[in-house]
Amino acid sequence: MSRSKVKLKSEPRKRRYLVHLCCTNEQGSLTCHYVANVQLWTIRNSGRTKTQTYTFVDEYEFIETMNALLPDGSDVRDVLSHIESPDGFIYLLYLSSEEAANLGWRE
Repeated sequence: MSRSKVKLKSEPRKRRYLVHLCCTNEQGSLTCHYVANVQLWTIRNSGRTKTQTYTFVDEYEFIETMNALLPDGSDVRDVLSHIESPDGFIYLLYLSSEEAANLGWRE
């Protein structure tokens, strides 16, 4: 059996997720709360697409959680200005079930 076949069997199955990161502010406050809106990526977006939201406890949890999910060499801090803009920032990530659960995804 080739090494690639063995490796594929031992790795957890990963699926594509669309992760929209944004910053929300409490009314009358300048404090930013980082939020991840997560949904399974589909070829055709329908109105029935389930989106789940996760609000990070603080900036440290946000950075630690997101950087663990990004490809090597990527850092979520590089796009903070985009995340904090009104449109936010979108990642298309391959995640295992456990990684998706870290962003609040529940099957």
